[in-house]
Amino acid sequence: MTGLRGEPEQPRLLGRSRAYTLANLPERLRQWHAPRINRWERLWVTGGSLAIEYLDASGTIGAELALGENRWFAPGTRWRVVHMAPDSHFELEIHADAKGQAEAPQPLRSTLLEEALSVAVADVPALAALLHALPLGERRVVHARFDLGAWSGTATGAQTLFWHPLAAAPGCFTVLVARSDRLFDLRAYLGRDHAVIEAALGGALASDANYDAWLRATLERHLQIEEELIFPAYLAAGGNEAWVKGLKDEHAYLRQYLCELDQPISRRRFLRLLDGHDEKEERVIYPDVVAHVGARAAALLDAAIAWPVPGATRVP
Repeated sequence: MTGLRGEPEQPRLLGRSRAYTLANLPERLRQWHAPRINRWERLWVTGGSLAIEYLDASGTIGAELALGENRWFAPGTRWRVVHMAPDSHFELEIHADAKGQAEAPQPLRSTLLEEALSVAVADVPALAALLHALPLGERRVVHARFDLGAWSGTATGAQTLFWHPLAAAPGCFTVLVARSDRLFDLRAYLGRDHAVIEAALGGALASDANYDAWLRATLERHLQIEEELIFPAYLAAGGNEAWVKGLKDEHAYLRQYLCELDQPISRRRFLRLLDGHDEKEERVIYPDVVAHVGARAAALLDAAIAWPVPGATRVP
């Protein structure tokens, strides 16, 4: 049995397949989830049978997969495991196709900034009114003509409003905001921050000076959030020290390659490292962080949202 949108062109297996039984089936596979935009997932039933559901334009579709059957899930396809017998088991593979070689930012993420309506606000009351009235599912690039420090952040505390500062300078700042139709958690916010960075990267590679400034500011902000907020809390809760060391090493390379983005070799290295780094964090690191910090995740989310963007000399 093949998948919902066929198979990827020239699939390239990333890492090793993971084997799952009822005993080790993670909660995320029981909930609606989807492959990352430039990734495909392939599910193989290696024992017993498996009941799954996936979403398409017509609604929820159920499927029973027997021993030996497999199913491809295309980028963005939401699916979940509905039922699994105690003696059933399956493997899950992550693939990239010929169009997912990390030579450019993910197309759907690149539109995050490009398709956002740009608006200007003169003062704190105007920003508060804009955020209060922001419709579900919509986003704005907001250019505020007052100091970021003057914003209390009270309107961002409901955790249905994604708040991602792009640039800041004395007397002004720029921020991407988006209204979610549901509460989001620490994992969702950090993953969304990855998307903002990749969206800025798309414009930077097209020689847009504003996007280039946003890329440098948003990436540094994100790395600081992890290094100064997330990682210390994770390690204090007994997290994996080797993982954190590896991530910090990758952070150092990202900073180095970003400084050399005009050089073709460094640009390719930056794109490939950023893509793999983000995917590793979203799939492995962030779930483990949340599992370790437990109830502290809510406070960490508040602190991450409030984290300032490094000072910039260019704010459009």
